[in-house]
Amino acid sequence: MNDALTKTELALLEALQRERILLQQRDWVSGIILHELSNAVTVVNGSADLLCVAPPESAGYAVGMQRLQNGSSTLRQLLTGLRELIDSTGAAPVIERVDIVDFVRSLTGDPLQMGEGMPARIRVYAGASVARWRISTGLMRHVLGNVLRNALRYGHPGSTVSVVIDGRGPRHWIHVLNRGPKIPAELMAKLFEPGKKGATGGMGLGLYIAQTSAERMGGRLVCGSTSQGTVFSFVMEDAADAVVDMMAKQASMAS
Repeated sequence: MNDALTKTELALLEALQRERILLQQRDWVSGIILHELSNAVTVVNGSADLLCVAPPESAGYAVGMQRLQNGSSTLRQLLTGLRELIDSTGAAPVIERVDIVDFVRSLTGDPLQMGEGMPARIRVYAGASVARWRISTGLMRHVLGNVLRNALRYGHPGSTVSVVIDGRGPRHWIHVLNRGPKIPAELMAKLFEPGKKGATGGMGLGLYIAQTSAERMGGRLVCGSTSQGTVFSFVMEDAADAVVDMMAKQASMAS
């Protein structure tokens, strides 16, 4: 009797294993979504209760307003991010060519995205060859928005967050660097997985959405961290541009 598995049987087993992992991941994400939404709603409800009893000019009223703004912002970010997760099984994202430097500067200067006073802590640097990239602006807002908010949150108080935009050939990248404590190795190993707990007790949904958004554009997020700081990098290869460049060179040589 031959107990060895055929190539077809091995392929089927691998497919079943991948499907099992995907089903488990969907269960995790559903639980995380409920947890994060419940937390945000609890914050909003508690803030509303505080505003009902605190005098308008009191410190308690100011605290209630700040908590209400934070809770509302969290709900907005969660809902827009979850829309991208749901859409990831549907139609392909709309890709357009944009001036990436203008796009990043607009995003980093938006207090609704970064938080009041935070845009002043962000510095954007662009390489000489950077021009127009093909991206989904909606997806890129999720990628960079999440990474930048984390950089501002976990960097040393008052420190500057650096955003470096550059590229070479068909490869493009955006580095986001903060001067903060090193990410522990045990957290780094599962940084982009849903369900990991951060230092502030979060459930890790933000970076999972960011990575999913990056992948839908044909890119990816990577991270490195030392005692000097942490850098998140969005990396993407524009294969279409590479083909155009190659064809242009061939036409030039032929002429």
